[in-house]
Amino acid sequence: LLSTVTGVHKYKWLKQNVQGLYPQSALLNTIVEFALKEEPVDVEKMRKCLLKQLERAEVRLEGIDTILKLAAKNFLLPSVQYAMFCGWQRLIPEGANIGEPLTDCLKDVDLIPPFNRMLLEVTFGKLYAWAIQNVRNILLDASAKFKEL
Repeated sequence: LLSTVTGVHKYKWLKQNVQGLYPQSALLNTIVEFALKEEPVDVEKMRKCLLKQLERAEVRLEGIDTILKLAAKNFLLPSVQYAMFCGWQRLIPEGANIGEPLTDCLKDVDLIPPFNRMLLEVTFGKLYAWAIQNVRNILLDASAKFKEL
């Protein structure tokens, strides 16, 4: 590999990294280990993992779209909106344990295509904007009531 790379002038950066002239990044180390690995790669297993991540991302997108549709309804009581928002954040009554809250919309789906990734981020951004707008409205109403007092 080294003799092949050293003979090609346009891959000078790769030659320098393989020879150790520049410090290697973790990503480059992973790529080199993968390329030089003698064991056969189970492509079918990798394909299934990627497919599962795509399915997980689709379910996440479907759920967040449902929540956004419900959030857009003006006839919902504030208590229902609050319960829906708490359910989305997994803020539940004490004693019930359903798991950790979802901290990042891309958690466990980091290998999906860029378009799907951006679609998830934009959709979650809409929900964040809705939540921030509701908190802002509540604070403005409270501020107005305090000014009246």
